Amino acid sequence: MNSKRRYSHLIPSVLVVTSLILSACQEAGHQVTPRVASNNKNAKVESVAGRTKLTKEQEGQVVDPTSLVPYQQYLKTTFDNLSEGSTTSWPTLFKLKKWIIAPMDLKKDEAKSLSMTYSESTAQAQARQTQFEVWIDSRTVKDATDADKAQLILTEFLTSLYTLKNLPGDQFCNLVKEISPKSQCAAAKEDISQQAEADATAKKEEAARKTQQRAAGKTSPKPAVERSTLVQAKPLGQGDYNNIRVVKNYILQQGANIRQDELIKKMSETGFDVRIFDVEIQADDGMGDTGKVSGEALESLFVQAKALDKNKVTCHLLQLDTKSSCEISVQRTVEQVPEAEARHLLKYSLKEEGAEQAFVSESVYQLKEISIGRYPEKETKEELRLVPLTGVALNNREVGATFRVTYMVVTRTKEALKLEGFLTVPGEVSKTTHDEQKNKTLCEGKLPEAKDKNSDVILVTKDSKYADAIKSVLKGIQVVPPCW
Repeated sequence: MNSKRRYSHLIPSVLVVTSLILSACQEAGHQVTPRVASNNKNAKVESVAGRTKLTKEQEGQVVDPTSLVPYQQYLKTTFDNLSEGSTTSWPTLFKLKKWIIAPMDLKKDEAKSLSMTYSESTAQAQARQTQFEVWIDSRTVKDATDADKAQLILTEFLTSLYTLKNLPGDQFCNLVKEISPKSQCAAAKEDISQQAEADATAKKEEAARKTQQRAAGKTSPKPAVERSTLVQAKPLGQGDYNNIRVVKNYILQQGANIRQDELIKKMSETGFDVRIFDVEIQADDGMGDTGKVSGEALESLFVQAKALDKNKVTCHLLQLDTKSSCEISVQRTVEQVPEAEARHLLKYSLKEEGAEQAFVSESVYQLKEISIGRYPEKETKEELRLVPLTGVALNNREVGATFRVTYMVVTRTKEALKLEGFLTVPGEVSKTTHDEQKNKTLCEGKLPEAKDKNSDVILVTKDSKYADAIKSVLKGIQVVPPCW
């Protein structure tokens, strides 16, 4: 935490993201102002012990703020630099709450909120927070610049850290272990949370009540419900919002010179709960020991894939052992594909430099469960991961029909997964059987003999150093036809 390194500028290069995500995180092009959640002193708010039960539709509206253009353009460098040499992965702290971005009426649920954020110019409610969720109304934030959107993200991020003080030690540690399972977090003997203070006050009040009853010759019945379960999260007041604003302005003012130890000191001085910096928070790249890739990690990879559109890449023909300069085109759409229980995510095509026609053109889908293959690369000592996607269902399911299988070629950096390119593998239907019960034709496939670029395995990448490692994988690769 006592790092003295200097940091690079706040603004890294722009990362292109799908228009769906752009419309999801839109902040009005104005300054944002947090306000007291409610003037009703008797308003009930959600218990710190409980999460909001999201509907199926709301679950589909949960986003990872670190994958959005405003974060990538204006905040990523700062958060990555704060993580460097630290036991805390700052980008991982966004996972302390679920971020739901969609059209919604924030005022309707104001009484159940810990915080509300309004536009200074329009007075429209743009965001609110509960103990475990951040809610952003996409309708009120659709015309902002990316710089303004980044400010809203930063405001809500700091608010999410500030409201950790509502959590007693055991709940705090449970939350830490959810976002970083390997963290060693134990509740402190002296719990400093607001919940603990409220519990202590409740015990004193109960003791005083019993003393009064004994003095009056009365007995004290045991409460039907423990007082601690009735203690509610405390909405933020104007002083709390001022504290958050002070830290936000400090981060923006320090820019390239910001240091983690000084930032944490500033947070501590302004009423933030800094327990989170006393435990190790490790980054999770979404590809753990389970052999599955998480939705958030996959979304990040598709954002990186879209950024490759219209780029010059190298096409390695791995069986014919040749390579040429190519141009890749990538389009992103989202639509339901019921027969595959998937979402249509990418259309990509490859054409040789100077050519008019593409020699490979594929549509690929994300399955609900994606298993990954891991392959150590001896020379670079990196571990390549192949993330399989699936193509459109075959209409021609006769023996000899051709198709292609697409993999994302991925490596792991310190904080995330990095897309190195695509591996597109040709296939040929080698056997078919008819399933009478399901009334469908099932297929088996094989890798055909390479005669030209249309029938060869192609590695598409900007870096040629992975070609040999991928070649070694081909002997055991399974080519499964998309016969849904």
